[in-house]
Amino acid sequence: MMNGGKKINLRSIKALMVFCQVLLVVFTIQWLSSQYNTQRDELKKNLTKIFTDIQHKVSDSLILEHVVDPVAAKTPQKEAKLLATDQDGHVVNLSPGKIHSMVAGGVMISRGQEQSLFKMDTIAFNEMFASQMKQNGWDFNSSWVVNCDSNKEGKSIFIKSDFFTQDNGIIVRDYSGYLMMKLLPQLLFVLVLLTLTAAAFVIAYKGLSSQLKLSQLKDDFISNMSHELKTPISTVKLALEALNNYNIIDDPKLSREYLGMATSEMDRLELLATRVLNTSLLENGKMHIQRESYDLRQLVTEVLQNMQLRFAQHEANVSFNVTGNNFVAPIDKLHMQGVLVNLLDNSLKYSTSAPNIAVTLTENSGAIQLSLTDNGPGIPEEYKEKIFEKFFRVPNGLRHNTKGYGLGLSYAAQVMRQHNGSINVNNVNAGGCVFTLTF
Repeated sequence: MMNGGKKINLRSIKALMVFCQVLLVVFTIQWLSSQYNTQRDELKKNLTKIFTDIQHKVSDSLILEHVVDPVAAKTPQKEAKLLATDQDGHVVNLSPGKIHSMVAGGVMISRGQEQSLFKMDTIAFNEMFASQMKQNGWDFNSSWVVNCDSNKEGKSIFIKSDFFTQDNGIIVRDYSGYLMMKLLPQLLFVLVLLTLTAAAFVIAYKGLSSQLKLSQLKDDFISNMSHELKTPISTVKLALEALNNYNIIDDPKLSREYLGMATSEMDRLELLATRVLNTSLLENGKMHIQRESYDLRQLVTEVLQNMQLRFAQHEANVSFNVTGNNFVAPIDKLHMQGVLVNLLDNSLKYSTSAPNIAVTLTENSGAIQLSLTDNGPGIPEEYKEKIFEKFFRVPNGLRHNTKGYGLGLSYAAQVMRQHNGSINVNNVNAGGCVFTLTF
């Protein structure tokens, strides 16, 4: 139930993190859209101002050319004359002067005259508008349109002319790139914000997941360690009680047997405590190995001889093959013995039938490899890297009663790193796996 609760809790946290990230993405998109529309409105305001200024200039020119005096329109401004007429069209005043703005000066023409005049020069107007945009650094496309539906601008900006009753005017396109450049700081801010929050969520989730896994490994370790401690303690207690309560001490032979049993169990306790302590010290860099030249072939032979009783108990078939001549390497004898004992012990514990173990020592051009092959269940691919982590044990319901505490392979990996070597594992097609130590 606890494991299920942890998984459900982890799933809920993951879902909440994803929801928050999606919500943040939606919010930033809405904010960027608002910023884009603001910039677009500002651009339209500036374009409208340019349009209005050019519209006045063009209308002044057309009024001068077609209404006031076509000849005067060809005359330099300093020689132009102001012409005033009465209601019947008769000239009442003619005086020299400079024409600045016919529209601003109050020349009155009819709405129909305005439209007919402005129709004469829409091409020139568009060219002037495009030229003014380029002067402002705007490389947009513009064109004159007639009867444009201003309510359906879409991705274009429409600016209506005041000189037409219909929706005639300039339409501006291809300005999105300019607006995106204007929004570049906001885009970078959003990108950094989303990246940082996503990274924070991922790191937090992975950290939490690792903590839950570590908690599970710790619980398994405590359970296995308690079992490992309980057996020798119970055995020693029974031996001492027998010696004390049943007068076994008067029988020297039986006393030695019980004392030997107690001594053996105490040796197990000492080995267990030493292994846990050494693993911790090696991991924290507080324990340094003492390397000296030693023959690995001799080391393997000694370990195999010392474990003959264990092999006999498991009815194991163990072979030792050697290829090469020089197997002398700078090693810490004590720790390398511990590594080899751990590997052999695992092969004995996890074999589903009579263990078949092959130890191979190979030397080639100064490189030495020590491999150990067994006929066990093998290591699932997804756990081949994790088995060297502290406390980790391959989850397998069929082996739940196998004694162990997830320190052996972690200890082996630490020792090999201290020797500047490596340890890896591969599965064998026929079943089982092979551990390879490289020096």
